[in-house]
Amino acid sequence: MKKRWVVASGVAAAVMIVAVSSFGGARTDDPLGVAVSPQKLLLGTEQTGSVKVHTGIPFSKVDRSSLYLNGVAATGSYADSLGHIVAVFDEDAIKAIVYIPSTVLTLTGLYVTGEPFAGADTVMVEGFPAP
Repeated sequence: MKKRWVVASGVAAAVMIVAVSSFGGARTDDPLGVAVSPQKLLLGTEQTGSVKVHTGIPFSKVDRSSLYLNGVAATGSYADSLGHIVAVFDEDAIKAIVYIPSTVLTLTGLYVTGEPFAGADTVMVEGFPAP
């Protein structure tokens, strides 16, 4: 019985290693790794004050002044723990351009070389707009 448990544990561990290495923990299918947070926007309710867009793009390769989310300019940006750019946007400005039940938000910008890039993520939208 103990031998079966050890074998089953080994198989489970192998499956987890393959899953983590294959998917890297990312929740997005976007080739640039664009992932909007929060993933659900609640209209009429302040959540965090900002909407952040995480990417797989190296921070040093991006012209940070060129970052827009569906036409809304970024209010800031920083490098995450992996050195990828995270763009920050005003929550109210983003909530003003989304629709229930979901909206595709597209991050656009320029690399420091001048070449454009774009990546998108879909966010869920619930609630009622503030009066």
